[in-house]
Amino acid sequence: MREDLLSPLSSRVGEATPRFDGGPAASDGVPPLRNTARRVLALGDRTWWKLSQKLVCEKPRLVTVALHSLCASRSQTNDPALAPNQNVSVGDFRNLVDTVLQDGYTAVSPAQIGAGLADGGKFVMFTFDDGYFNNVMALDVLREYKVPATFFVSSNHVLEGKAFWWDALNRELLKTGANEHQRNVAIAGIKSLSVDRIDDYLLRQYGVRSLRPAGDRDRPFTRSELAHFARDPWVHLGNHTCDHAILTRCSPQEMRRQIQECQAALAEIAGQTPLAISYPNGNCSPEVIDAAQAAGLRVGLTVRPSHNRLPLQCARRLLSLNRFYFYGDSDPRDELLKWRAGQVPSNLLKRALKRAH
Repeated sequence: MREDLLSPLSSRVGEATPRFDGGPAASDGVPPLRNTARRVLALGDRTWWKLSQKLVCEKPRLVTVALHSLCASRSQTNDPALAPNQNVSVGDFRNLVDTVLQDGYTAVSPAQIGAGLADGGKFVMFTFDDGYFNNVMALDVLREYKVPATFFVSSNHVLEGKAFWWDALNRELLKTGANEHQRNVAIAGIKSLSVDRIDDYLLRQYGVRSLRPAGDRDRPFTRSELAHFARDPWVHLGNHTCDHAILTRCSPQEMRRQIQECQAALAEIAGQTPLAISYPNGNCSPEVIDAAQAAGLRVGLTVRPSHNRLPLQCARRLLSLNRFYFYGDSDPRDELLKWRAGQVPSNLLKRALKRAH
């Protein structure tokens, strides 16, 4: 989910959810001043990326790219069944892949990264987080361009057929009249809770139906669907913990359980043991890396928006790789500028503000 630079980092949880009456806001649900600030920051990012092209030499790199949910057309990207900014159209994904390959990048799998990449190349790893059934729509693009992609799956969502909590909360807040910004703030706030407490909150506030998917658009794979999907030669499965748990908020024992149970479940379902893990919410620490290594994982992905300089010789560095998000309204040519510059200035500002908070 896209993070708003100026959003509060937490919200009150445990009380009945208030009804929202909207109020003056921009068309996308963000208050006008906040919306203007976000646009100014985005313009600043693009200006920096373009200027930096004259200052930055082309260097070997690995870029990893994060997506979540796919939809058939751009008109469906604001599907109310899904949390805001989760959806990318198949056409936008195809455009991204085409643009990146035309620029000379080679798409790689976790096994290729683990085996070592050529020092002089430009490489990209396409990734999808969570385990949405709608990710099957990526197959036509992967087959057309003959590129691999890695799909990071939260295994208990597959085994239980449970909706992803951020989608469930988004749908319930929509019923109260909450705009997009208010829903994003509420979702960001509840992230601080454990998986069990989030589920308990949703059940208490909205009932058992809230954790049922709305349909094929937002549901996870079923067990048999994931097994079939994993047989495609361009598909690689990755660990996303069994419950989409933010590992840095888990005890060491729970941290190990979340990773190891997902490894075992995916190996049993798909006949392949993952080599890579995407840390939910991107949260990583030395203890998390230790737990991932102990489970046999060799590649780990955060959501720090930067490229990865080659060569990648350190095993622990391979388990804390940087990754860029891709949103459907992004121009792939801007993505290339960003990847070459290697940084997102507004994100650096956001991190500085968090530290000062």
